[in-house]
Amino acid sequence: MEQATPYLLASAAACQGQGGGDLTLELGSLCFSQMMLIDLVNLLLSAIYVSSLLIAACKREFRAVRAGDLPFPCAVASPCCAFLGIACVCLGLGAWGSSPHGAPLFFLRGFVWVSLSVSLVVRPTRLSGAVAMAWWAVDAVLITANCLEKIATRANLGVLDVVSWVVALLLLLSATRVCRRLAGAAAGDGGGAESEPLLAAGGGERRAAFDEAGFFSRLTFTWMDSLLRLGYSKPLGLGDIPLLDADDAAAEACRKFLCEWHRRRRESNKTSNLVLRVLAECHKKELLLTALYTLLRTLSFAASPVMLYCFVSYSNRQEQERDLGTRAALVAGLLAMKLVESLSQRHWFFGSRRLGMRMRSALMAAVFEKQLRLSSEGRGRHSSGEIANYIAVDAYRLGEFPYWLHLAWSMPVQLVLAIALLFWIVGAGALPALAPMAICGVLNVPFARMLQQYQWRFMQAQDERQRATAEVLHSMKIVKLQSWEDKFRATVQRLRDAEVRWLGETQLKKAYGSALYWVSPTVISAVVLAGTAAVQSAPLDASVVFTVLATMRVVSEPMRMLPEVMSVMIQVKVSLDRIGKFLIEDEFQDDAVDRTPASDKSLDMHNGVFSWEPSKGTATLKDINITATRGQKIAVCGPVGAGKSSLLCATLGEIPRMWP
Repeated sequence: MEQATPYLLASAAACQGQGGGDLTLELGSLCFSQMMLIDLVNLLLSAIYVSSLLIAACKREFRAVRAGDLPFPCAVASPCCAFLGIACVCLGLGAWGSSPHGAPLFFLRGFVWVSLSVSLVVRPTRLSGAVAMAWWAVDAVLITANCLEKIATRANLGVLDVVSWVVALLLLLSATRVCRRLAGAAAGDGGGAESEPLLAAGGGERRAAFDEAGFFSRLTFTWMDSLLRLGYSKPLGLGDIPLLDADDAAAEACRKFLCEWHRRRRESNKTSNLVLRVLAECHKKELLLTALYTLLRTLSFAASPVMLYCFVSYSNRQEQERDLGTRAALVAGLLAMKLVESLSQRHWFFGSRRLGMRMRSALMAAVFEKQLRLSSEGRGRHSSGEIANYIAVDAYRLGEFPYWLHLAWSMPVQLVLAIALLFWIVGAGALPALAPMAICGVLNVPFARMLQQYQWRFMQAQDERQRATAEVLHSMKIVKLQSWEDKFRATVQRLRDAEVRWLGETQLKKAYGSALYWVSPTVISAVVLAGTAAVQSAPLDASVVFTVLATMRVVSEPMRMLPEVMSVMIQVKVSLDRIGKFLIEDEFQDDAVDRTPASDKSLDMHNGVFSWEPSKGTATLKDINITATRGQKIAVCGPVGAGKSSLLCATLGEIPRMWP
């Protein structure tokens, strides 16, 4: 050839024709005559594979391989083939004007690679599976032989050749793995589908798919595909839902929490932030893992302006300064960065929600068990409405705590990285931007303090309203008989007005903080560009301006989220304090009732003294003597307020015993 297309991936001397009139096309450092054989074979096999798919579609057997059944080499090779096919199509588009003979061949190879990618996933029948495996093996052998021949003749191998060779080896490995799996399944089934019973045995339980999933399945969340596919085909029933993992069960989460709680209560009398320290000790491994995902997401997101700067700088170069290696490195770096950002963010969300579910379940169960053993004095300090709020509001709020906890430290890190990036781009021109950032930070302090105070008062008003409502509903018969509806309606409405007032103050302070931090990125970007123009620390060309604007996107997220993060953390702190105060309340005396199962007496009490308020020294029941044998019937009679209910509570051990 007289002139090589600029999209070729090897030198023109790799495959020259023997004569000046010979037709040789240099495509990725492979001769036309050699590659034509591979292209024809691939085209023939792809036509056979597509025909098998059409036959399967006519028979209504068209389906993809389930994600759980997809071998790992196939899962890796399929996207690689797709990317390689897209790259060939892009090279063909680029070579369309300069090499009209080479562009169609690039399109042909792009179609072949995309078809190979589909064949790794879609194998509906035995025929299509056999054709696909034969295609993978033949393609791998041909490409490997061609590359080995060029290495032996010391011809140049282009980037496309090397990548194709690696993907071909993955195809060969995929064919081997699928063949071995089919052979093992045939040996285990003893004949395949023909030997399957017409009526499958019922009663089998669906196990937790997450535990049985492999690395790739967990990485891409394909372990959910079977459940989603089943839900698409029919309405899901309770038997279709997989079982929970053992660590996700409420009983296991509560057991771990209570074990650590009792251990810390025995070792130390410190009650400050006790619930938080117990939760951190129980779930420290999960917290560290989600923190790693958060860090990866923060670093990859903060590096986006750097990639933009590199792309714009590369586009501003002269034509002779642009090389294929830099181009490929930029594209590969962008793909890798976005892949890491996407996967780390998804696993951060999933891990945080899963960890929050465990914390929420543990606290709900712990509060419920504490309520069953709460002493009489504790019941006086915590009404049933307040305890309901501990479960429905405070414990439920802890479900979002891990997500906001990682935001609380990752947002400042992201802000620091963005500031460092600004100094790297514009130098001293970024110094004026520190002033509005500092002003926003200083203004946030009084907002946070007022928000904490209003949030605490709102929670108190909510508890009072819940307590009054519960008392009215509990005594509704008396209220109706005495015609006290208007009086109690006014009382509940007054408490509700107070609750709404504190709720309005809380939301108003949140609005002030949000408005401040929504405006700040625009102000900061204007100050940065003005400072750069004044100091002349960097040229205001396209690469600098676009990178500064992209960096403002990195800055805007912490600015927007920090007020909300502080608000949520304040609410979590209030909820943790309320739950901790409830969990350290006194319980029933373990020695209030001595149980002797082997005794003939069902109840034996001598000179018993009991009090609902033992701290005041006032006895509710004195000199109680009761003896009851098994099967004996006893009636307790007396006027209202004589202590009949207290006597029953004393026999159950629910009243503190003062004597004996």
